[in-house]
This record gives sequence, structure tokens and C-alpha cells, in this order.
Amino acid sequence: MLDPAVGPRLVLDRLWHEVKGWKTIGGIWMQLKPGHLSPSGTFIVGDPPDSADEIAALATPATAPIATDGLPVVARQLRDGNVPIAILMVSHRQSEDAAAFIVDVLSRWCMDRLRVQLEVSELAEENLVLRESLSTQVRQTEILSNSGMMNSLIQSAVRAAASTATVLIQGETGTGKELLARLVHTQSHRAHKPMVSVNAGALAPTLLESELFGHVRGAFTGADHERKGLFEVANGGTLFLDEVGEIGPETQVRLLRALQERTITRVGDHTPLPIDVRIVAATHRDLAAEVKAGRFREDLYYRLNVVTLQVPALRERKEDIPLLVNHFLQKYNRDEHKNVDEVPRSVLDMLMSYPWPGNVRELENCIHKAVVLAPVSTFVEELVPTTIRSYAAQQATTTSSNEPPDQFLKQSLERYAGLACPDLNQLQIHAERILIAWTLNKEKGVKLRAAKSLGINRVTLDRKLAEYGIAVTRGKGVTESEEDAA
Repeated sequence: MLDPAVGPRLVLDRLWHEVKGWKTIGGIWMQLKPGHLSPSGTFIVGDPPDSADEIAALATPATAPIATDGLPVVARQLRDGNVPIAILMVSHRQSEDAAAFIVDVLSRWCMDRLRVQLEVSELAEENLVLRESLSTQVRQTEILSNSGMMNSLIQSAVRAAASTATVLIQGETGTGKELLARLVHTQSHRAHKPMVSVNAGALAPTLLESELFGHVRGAFTGADHERKGLFEVANGGTLFLDEVGEIGPETQVRLLRALQERTITRVGDHTPLPIDVRIVAATHRDLAAEVKAGRFREDLYYRLNVVTLQVPALRERKEDIPLLVNHFLQKYNRDEHKNVDEVPRSVLDMLMSYPWPGNVRELENCIHKAVVLAPVSTFVEELVPTTIRSYAAQQATTTSSNEPPDQFLKQSLERYAGLACPDLNQLQIHAERILIAWTLNKEKGVKLRAAKSLGINRVTLDRKLAEYGIAVTRGKGVTESEEDAA
């Protein structure tokens, strides 16, 4: 009924908006203990009960009425095991059932929020372990990822950086190719020298030649002074050629000569200048296909394609989306002086299901917009761009139009009964074991998330793992079991 991702203040405000029209509820008082639910403290809507602290001391783990000098109160003390985590009280006007209903609703919200916070804590711990496995310098490049695919790419970039080889970075627009190029530079022996960047697709061919190689005075109309090119500026360091696939034929010839001979010639000059520059190129195009189509020189392609790093699209590493959302929220909260820090599960699911054709750049723009337009501290669905909401609605319609899962279950059970026997006890054992193993593999061995998906608590999951002899490795899933060993 209430979203556990939403904070206590907003939850109480929404709840009070619904119940104040009943004319039977006097007020709602909720105290969250520090060290458990966050944020902790006392939250009140309506008229607080008289002597609230004394009444709260009488609350028990069961929802029960308490007589007071003012309005009667229904109260409950919430516990996690033997530890009190919250106290809930609702005062009422001869409507004990309605007050008890509100206490039960808030109890479910508190326990759901506790589970969400534990899950976030586990994810943060897992992320910290992964981040710590990288070097300090790698982490400083702001390449944030929980994806094994991305972490493998980062390690490949670090190994390539230690060499002198030219690096070609390929990937869709907005995937973070320049960040990876900066990583290659900072991890190389050229890190103390400049890294100079140029977007080849943003300049006309003649202007690009002048930008790369420089020109002498009088080389063309308007060249009233001598000018160094970016090859000279980056001497001893790294030159990052972004969108190298957009370079025209004439500039491709000059670039090939620079790579082969390690010299350049300024536009309008005939004197070669020696250079010591490491080239890191990037493109969203398939250069091999461009070579076959005759739009890119084959010899230049092989010069650039010594080490290739393929950056995956964001839709191929969706596990990074929650991490990136949190990162961009923090960034734009600082920039815009806002405090949008709550993302409901429905919004996160919507962002996770979208294919992100613009990749990380599109996601960043989406979060920036939400921070700017958010009226409160919550990232509500109305702040999600229309294209993303429309896509989610279309997916929901498509899913609902497919054959219902019950039909597949019926077919599978009928086949099972025909091959084995319709023994309900054996069926329950096999079905539970299969579902538990499948869910643990899906959640990569994170038991808290698996238990939540299965609709049981963590203690019950551990008991069933021991009962079925299932061994789990965090980050991988089910590794072995007694049944497998047999």
C-alpha cells in the first residue's frame, strides 16, 4: 500500500491525506529508533496524543488499545528479533478497528523499508568490494560499474595503457568512450604529460587538418600567424581522436603518415617535425564495415586497430543503472542545490527496463531533468521522460497479451506426472529446490534479494538451503549440492 522507498515524512503526509476525511482518526505518532530504520526520529501528523512518550512506553509487540485521559489510542511496538525498532500510535474517536488498520499498514511499511535498507546495504557492500578490487587511479576516473563485463574492460584498458600500442575504442554514442580513453592515459607512463582531445566529426576537413597539424603564416586566407597543431601540443602525451570514423580521405592520408613516420608537416609548410604522441581513437561506427565499403583506408584501420576496446551499451549492463542513478542524483543535487534522494521501486524498474539508445548520456540527462523539476525529495514517476513511460506501458501491454504462466505450469506438471508420479510430497520437494536454485542464480547468490523474490524471509531460506544441501557463493549463485554430488 505504501512504497518502502518513500521516507516516513512523505508516507505519513500521504496517509493523513487519505484518513483525515474519515473524521474518526485524531492523529498518528511514529517513532523510528536510531540504528535501524532511516531516517530515525519522531514523526507526527494530526493532533499528537497527550503524554505521547508515556503512552509509547506501554506499547507491546501486539497491536492493542490503550486507555488515556484524552482520545483512546491503539499502539504497537515493532521488533526485529528482540530489538525494538519502532513504536506506532494512532488516536481515534470510538473507531478502534480503523486505528488498528492504520497501525498494521504502517507496521508493514516499516518492515518493508527495513528489508529495502538491508538490501541497499548489501549492494553498497558488494559495490565497495568490487571498487576496492580496482586500483586507486582506476576508481578516480569516475567509471562506475557493478558489471563484470565493464570491470573486465577496465582491466584490459589498464593493461593496454602500460604499452605503447595505439588503442581503438568502439561503442555506441554515450557509452563513455572518452572516460575509458582518459583511463588509458592516466594509467600510462605519459600520465604526467597532457592529454589533448579533438572531435573529428565536429570539424570541416580543412579545419580539422589545421587543428591537428597546425599551419604556417599565409597557408590560407586568414592564417595571419603561425599556429601549433594538436599533435605538437600533445607531444610526449596522448592525443584522443574522438569520432575518428568521420575523418575525410585527405586527412586520413596525413594521419597515416604521422603514425607511420612519427613526423607531421604543418599546413602550408614542407619541413617535417618529429612527434612523440600516443594515439587513442574512438568511434561509434564499425570501422571494419567502413573499410569494406571503401569509406575508410584499410592501412589506417590496421594502424589504429592494434588494441581494440569495445564498450558495451547500457542495455547490456543494466546492473549498473541503480549505481549510475545514485551517482547522478548526488552530482546534480550538489549542482542544483536540491535534495532528491528517494527513488521508488516502480521508477527504478521503469529505468531498468528501458533500452537507453542514448546510453549513459541519456540516463544522465534524465536524472538531471528529474532533479531540476522535482518538487519534493522523491523521484516520482511524473518526472520520468514520456518516451520511457510509454515504453514501459507498451512492454506491460505486450507481456499481458502473452500466454499466461499458469498454462506453462499446467503443461509442465502434466508431463512430470506422466514421467514420474503425482506424489505431492515429492513434487513439493523438487519444485522448491528448483525455484530456490533458479532464484539464487538469478540474484547472483545474494540471499536477501533471493528470499524477497521467493516471498520468504532470510532465516527460512537458510533453513531450506541446509535441508536441500544447496551451497551458495555470493556473486555467482548455486555452486554445488549434495544431490549434484551424488
